[in-house]
Amino acid sequence: MNNNKAAGLSLANMWVGFIAFLAAAVMGLYQVIQRIDLIPQIMISDIYFASVSTHGVLMGFVLTTFIIMGYGYYTATTSLNRPLWGGKLGWVGFLVSLAGVLIAAVPLLTGNASVLYTFYPPLMANPAFYIGATLLVVGSWFWCLIMVMSMRA
Repeated sequence: MNNNKAAGLSLANMWVGFIAFLAAAVMGLYQVIQRIDLIPQIMISDIYFASVSTHGVLMGFVLTTFIIMGYGYYTATTSLNRPLWGGKLGWVGFLVSLAGVLIAAVPLLTGNASVLYTFYPPLMANPAFYIGATLLVVGSWFWCLIMVMSMRA
């Protein structure tokens, strides 16, 4: 994959990370407003716990995974000064990770995964949350393979 196409892959990953950060920041602000009792009318415990869980997942998993993948693609092509190995595979990994985020978002935003961002037994969240989180991780494995093979080349 030439460097221009790799730049597109890098930017796609970075944009998902930035959007996740923006959404998490809004949820963090909502939590602060609730905790200091600034607007008592929005004190809804179900929404609060859903926002805490979603905020944690976005900041802890989604933001970091996509930013690392995007920055990794950029760094690999610029520092190695050669085309990225398996660029189409990178798009597959991106789409698998993005699908995982979207699948996990449904139970998170509906309050069916208010377990913060834990994956510990007993698994109390909706199964879609765990399936989505697993797809996010599996998508990042494509990135790992591409990075190893790019270094090897």
